[in-house]
Amino acid sequence: MSMNSFSEVIAAFGKHSTFAEAIGVEESHARAMKSRDSIPSTRWIATVNAAKKLGVKGVTLDLLARIDADKAKQREVAQ
Repeated sequence: MSMNSFSEVIAAFGKHSTFAEAIGVEESHARAMKSRDSIPSTRWIATVNAAKKLGVKGVTLDLLARIDADKAKQREVAQ
């Protein structure tokens, strides 16, 4: 599965509650992250570790950094 957004990364975990529990946040926070298409960089390592533990393939620090860089470029173009 190719993931091109933080929302897709979160969706790869299945339920919001699975993602939330795996990275140590409230489910409402996980829903907000998906809605905003954002995973704070302070949660990237937990996200990668949780993906490995739960067998969610393709979630790496490189992927998260690329998604973040792509979003930054989109913001720059929009200005």
